[in-house]
Amino acid sequence: MSSSSHQFSNSNDTVSAAIDPSDSQPSESKPSEVANAPETLHRPTPPRKPEPPRAPAPPPPPKATSQPEASEPKPPERPAPIPAPSEPKQYRAIGVVRGRYVPSEEQVSRGEIATADGNVQAVLLGRVLSLVKNHIDLEQDHLWVVYPRTGQKDGQLHLQIVGVWEPETLHQDEDDSQLKPVPASEIEDGYFSIRGEVIFCSQERNCVVVKIRQAPRKPKQPPKFFKVQLTGYPEGKLLRHFWEFDVIRQGEDLTIRDGQDMGPMPPKRRSSQNRKGKGGSHKPFKRKGGRPQGNNRPQKGSSDRPRRTIESPRKSGESPSTQ
Repeated sequence: MSSSSHQFSNSNDTVSAAIDPSDSQPSESKPSEVANAPETLHRPTPPRKPEPPRAPAPPPPPKATSQPEASEPKPPERPAPIPAPSEPKQYRAIGVVRGRYVPSEEQVSRGEIATADGNVQAVLLGRVLSLVKNHIDLEQDHLWVVYPRTGQKDGQLHLQIVGVWEPETLHQDEDDSQLKPVPASEIEDGYFSIRGEVIFCSQERNCVVVKIRQAPRKPKQPPKFFKVQLTGYPEGKLLRHFWEFDVIRQGEDLTIRDGQDMGPMPPKRRSSQNRKGKGGSHKPFKRKGGRPQGNNRPQKGSSDRPRRTIESPRKSGESPSTQ
């Protein structure tokens, strides 16, 4: 018995040592304890997996500032006869023409501008008339600031002179700290800036008609419109779009050199007359159970005497009676 029990204890110690590697040496046990030991074996607890490293917490978002970052101010532009547009869809038609103004025999305010490629009809507007009479030598060429107009029937070009650009002689009293104007020698002769709505275009005739709105002189006055015909047919959507054209004068033609589509025009509002329809007068207001209001005067040839009426027979066989 002692030998068998000793052998069993050795085998048990070997199994326990294989199961639990932490206990490297077998423990001595008494034969009575080995006999009373349970036959089941306890499974070892699996090793815990190492926890993955936690990702670092994201940095807190920056606090929103109430004031936006100030953009760098644009450098001021030098004064020029045709300044940059103040709005994306600013209407205008303005240009410069170099030549000698020749007044007519009847009026000083009407005449022509003698240019290198021909004469163009012109008129003087506003303060330019007094400037021409007192400070401008009409025997020399000048750079005139003009508004273009084209005839609706013949398309002939005529100009409205609104100023003369000569900063070398007409701006001598300006402060030296201000930006000096662009000299007249650096201005391109015959350049025009046309900005407005395209209302007509013809590829066959190679022309475009632009409608330009004039700002009213008084707050309560409605705006006025005029049309300018240009030579050329640019690519893109033209009708009902706002375009900016760079134009060069060639004789009496305003030829498109470049153009940019500024987007479609807003839809027009329908007037009350278009909603009700054209033509015809509206019926007078009718009262409940009465005749329509209108002229109550008796018609010509009418009298107050009762008229004879004929009643329709109520039953068959009865003859109509008169009152």
